[in-house]
Amino acid sequence: MSSNQPKLDTAIKFGAGRVRAEQGLLPQLGEEIARFGKKVLIVAGPRSWDAVKDQLEPALKEAGVDYQLEIWTGWCSNEAADELTEKAHAFGAEEIVGVGGGKIMDLAKATGETAQLGTVNIPTSASTCAPFTCMSVMYTPEGGKKTSWRFDHEIDAVYMDLDVIAACPIRYNAAGIMDAMAKKIEMLNGRPEMHIDENPIDVYTAFNMAAYVYDVLHTYGQQAIADNREGKCTKTLGDVAFLNVITTGVIANTTKSFRQSELAHVIYDGVRTHFTHEAADAIHGEIVAIGLFCQLYFNGLQEKEAELREFMRKMDLPLTLGEIGIEPTEENLNTIEEYIVNSRHYNSTDPADRQRLHEAVREMV
Repeated sequence: MSSNQPKLDTAIKFGAGRVRAEQGLLPQLGEEIARFGKKVLIVAGPRSWDAVKDQLEPALKEAGVDYQLEIWTGWCSNEAADELTEKAHAFGAEEIVGVGGGKIMDLAKATGETAQLGTVNIPTSASTCAPFTCMSVMYTPEGGKKTSWRFDHEIDAVYMDLDVIAACPIRYNAAGIMDAMAKKIEMLNGRPEMHIDENPIDVYTAFNMAAYVYDVLHTYGQQAIADNREGKCTKTLGDVAFLNVITTGVIANTTKSFRQSELAHVIYDGVRTHFTHEAADAIHGEIVAIGLFCQLYFNGLQEKEAELREFMRKMDLPLTLGEIGIEPTEENLNTIEEYIVNSRHYNSTDPADRQRLHEAVREMV
């Protein structure tokens, strides 16, 4: 059962064995998926399936791939993975195929791991690196954060049709830009800069990749969203999608999904845990982006907040907790602060650090 999760493997698993990010890719995916099996269980979000079915279904039929479709609207939970595993085994599936956003990507991977089958992911937005990473964020069936499940295996393949990404609502791709840019800011976690002699080489390497991603997205991200608004599949949008999903996924996998996410992602977890209903409509990258104001302050880089806020504003992203449904009361802010303090991402016993964190949390108001 999926609750018997393996202990952390110290091996670095860089991501997917096969990756394609191209225009006009969907009609080719029958042959691609057939590499891994001729019977597949497809786990898809309803809107995501509508975005791909007209091209994907004929491609699967032509390649002789039989499939069972499961439209899923719930969270990525152990219970969901167990249920889908039973269906996969009953169907005789040889591979799990995910079609959708971050939660579906995570659920497809969790189902594959539970069923001891490989996973192919077909993201329909560039909102997160979840299609590529060797882990899944697991929730309760109601949507509260439960745990991060790190897998022993890589993903078989990630196929991203850039025409689908260009047709995606800008909210998701903009959130993906912020989720990717967050890695550089979060990896500093309490410091204004990082040095090789103070960090493991894998972490330092991942940080420099994250800095590269940050710089490119800061330069080209807004143009990519402008192209996205017009439904144009431009080189800029394709480049940004690649960075959001693939390169950021490599960064996460290089750190074994342990050091690429710090306070901003802890805030995301805390919001999902304690404000499950209040922030139900907010998506992953939106919450993480708001958390970056806390992270920047805690890093001693509060002078960067105004620039980040303006960058986000131009992509129509929420800027405060209140804008995602969380009243900024002292009680609510203290709840978030305590969640951070009790996480593995905060280890200081220095009262000055605690005071700095207390102030940092209030930067999200």
